Amino acid sequence: MFRPDWSRMRASALARRWCLAIVWALMVTLPLTAQGPQPAPAGDVIGVGNFAHIVSDLDRSLGFYRDVLGLTVTNTIPFGPNDAVAKFGHTEGGQSRVAVLSVPGLAMGVELIEYKGISRTPQRPHFVDPGAANMALRVRNLDALFPKIEKYPGITVLTAGGKPRTITTPNGVLHAVFVQDPDGFVVEMLDAPEPSGRDGRGSSASNEKPSSTASSVVSGSGFEATVRDSAQTVKFYNELLGMNFQLGAAFNDNQEMAATAGAPGASFRQSRTQFPGTAVPFTLIEFKNAPRKELSGRTQDPGTTVLQLVVRDVAALTAKLKTAGVPIVTTGGAPVQVSPTLKIAIVKAPDNMLLELVERAAR
Repeated sequence: MFRPDWSRMRASALARRWCLAIVWALMVTLPLTAQGPQPAPAGDVIGVGNFAHIVSDLDRSLGFYRDVLGLTVTNTIPFGPNDAVAKFGHTEGGQSRVAVLSVPGLAMGVELIEYKGISRTPQRPHFVDPGAANMALRVRNLDALFPKIEKYPGITVLTAGGKPRTITTPNGVLHAVFVQDPDGFVVEMLDAPEPSGRDGRGSSASNEKPSSTASSVVSGSGFEATVRDSAQTVKFYNELLGMNFQLGAAFNDNQEMAATAGAPGASFRQSRTQFPGTAVPFTLIEFKNAPRKELSGRTQDPGTTVLQLVVRDVAALTAKLKTAGVPIVTTGGAPVQVSPTLKIAIVKAPDNMLLELVERAAR
């Protein structure tokens, strides 16, 4: 429901809160100096922010990510009009509310966003569908946590057998389960009774301070997006955004892994890099021998993923992408000045995942 009787002062306050929320999200992308892998060299993209997961019911989604998994909410924004936000997302006429959650050990958080007052088309993606997305989490005592997960309304267990399973992978023996949240976002959970291995900041998780005892999540392990054609998408990121993906050489036919991921009978290949300016892993995964559908989500549609990338010059990069035929979502096809120090444009990657390109001025 719209709130047309709000005063200009109230709208201005909401705009400032939006700007502060976005600036907070971007602060965590500064290169870190912990021991371990060094930040990837920057091209047109110089860092990563959060990823936005568009949801149909924010309260229901918070119940899963905050109350079941124990992720910490760091900021919230209520429904309210905001012309700049509506313009860069091309959601004029609508309003949105946001909850930002941090992920232990990962310089990348989650923004749950619900829209109202505008048409919404749920995407209901499957893991194999180009444009779907996945976050991997290491959790404490997966078997003890799992009953809470499977009972949560709207959760779909993808893993064959409907429960965590132990599998052998090139990275060793893992105890894991894949689930989809109520809007189709895939969460991979790996058993990690004690912090161990690499985290998204390039340090050993065993050297990190333990996360809150209220949280079952030990650390995040990176972000993954499903693509239609690995070669095409790698070319897009490398040539147009200055990233350094290594194209997956071959498809993996490990059916134990495929069944655990909820894609029995499928083969898959993965192309990997780190987000520039960070050590956060970014993986593209392509499936074959599995039915796939094309997603067509808009900024406001539940099930859509919007990935925030920090860029050096958003106006120049948006113009470059437009010339290359990349669809520009932002109204008018040019970046929006959200605040004196923040410009944003949203574009559409080859697989219909939305990329929020953010430039912040030096302070």
